[in-house]
Amino acid sequence: MREHRGTSLVELLVVLALLSIMVLVAADLVVHSVRLLGATGRSVRNPILVHVTSRLRNDVQEAAAVTNPDTMWSEDPLVLATRAGGLVHIAVEDGNLVRRNMAPGSGAVEERVLLRGVTSWWWRSPVPGVVDLNIGYLINPSPERSVSRDPGYGLERRKENFRFAIRGSGGGTHW
Repeated sequence: MREHRGTSLVELLVVLALLSIMVLVAADLVVHSVRLLGATGRSVRNPILVHVTSRLRNDVQEAAAVTNPDTMWSEDPLVLATRAGGLVHIAVEDGNLVRRNMAPGSGAVEERVLLRGVTSWWWRSPVPGVVDLNIGYLINPSPERSVSRDPGYGLERRKENFRFAIRGSGGGTHW
């Protein structure tokens, strides 16, 4: 009677296939956890900026068009036409990034300060349907009750660059 002294080639190939599948699943989990860690780090770094970014992204993506497109960087207010016929006006006023939503027809204006301590605001529309934003802001602006008109000297500043696409103007026969 012959003794069994090892594995066959088929058994080895099955084990290698199973190990390969496990490595692929593990690699996907590692990539996902690194992305999650990065998103968590950004939100912990400045949770208000995450909210502001989300609001700006939503405004641009849901807009029908930029009413004042400019291919060069501009400090002027960004004015977006909504699909409902209203306007969203985003500008810096006295160091605050202010969003005004002007409803169509009624003329009602909803105004909200999105971010305090803004030191610079630039935007452009390099091609139709795309909006680039560049926002400079103070990391820890002074509390609202003691805000002065001048940004604090020596405070830490940060710049963020964003590119958003207008998605609300689609349609037509070629879609």
